[in-house]
Amino acid sequence: MARKLHLALILSLVLALILPTAVFADDIIHTVQPGENLFRIGLKYGVGWQAIMQANGLGSTNIYVGQQLKIPVGAGSAATAPVAAAASASSYTVQRGDTLFRVSLKFGVTLGALAAANNLSDPTRIYAGQALVIPAGGGVSIAVAAAPAAPATDKLILVDKSEQRMYVYEGGGLKWAWVTSTGERGRETAIGRFSVLNKIPNAYAYTWNLQMPYWLGIYWAGSLQNGIHALPILSNGATLWQGYLGTPVSYGCVILSTENAQTLYQWAEVGTPVHIQW
Repeated sequence: MARKLHLALILSLVLALILPTAVFADDIIHTVQPGENLFRIGLKYGVGWQAIMQANGLGSTNIYVGQQLKIPVGAGSAATAPVAAAASASSYTVQRGDTLFRVSLKFGVTLGALAAANNLSDPTRIYAGQALVIPAGGGVSIAVAAAPAAPATDKLILVDKSEQRMYVYEGGGLKWAWVTSTGERGRETAIGRFSVLNKIPNAYAYTWNLQMPYWLGIYWAGSLQNGIHALPILSNGATLWQGYLGTPVSYGCVILSTENAQTLYQWAEVGTPVHIQW
């Protein structure tokens, strides 16, 4: 018996030396860089942003520069389980006129899961003939955008907070896809179905003494109205949050670059549906 225990101990030590990664795999620690969000970090490591949230006990998708995040590469991510992923996934060949959003609706997966499964850093860049991996059980379909609330205008603005992206639709097709910034921690942009309430070429925020060019009001938060607008201008003429688009930094509004905000302002009408989702 003693000899067997001795041999077992030797064998376990040898295996530990041969397979240290498999036996003692640790989570990767990632330090958040300017402009990053959970979706982009997940793409970098082949891990879903939801898994990163769970691994770090995050109550929202808000993160900050310098924050250290555990990346659960051993939790069934694409980086550590390619065989399992291939066995449980299907494929789809992109057709002319397809967008990644339409494909996600077709197969009932989230846009983020589809982009992550195909390692797409820019979900707007797909092409006819491209083979896409469709992850099995990728999540709940975001069919919220499948039926615009104002068929008379046939327009829709979709804001995805998990990706910090805005997708603008007209006639059932994707017209523009832009990087955006939503509310910071404690001032999160509300989720729900709204519509453009008013349009102001250059609105003024008394609370923060800011100019908000190309304002589209979308919902009331108490006595204040939140909206979509360009990067705000401080009283000294400086642009607030310059270089931080793609990160939740606003006071609750949805922020676009000045160029994109102007384009949206000229295109949108009062009553245009605005859907905001995770």
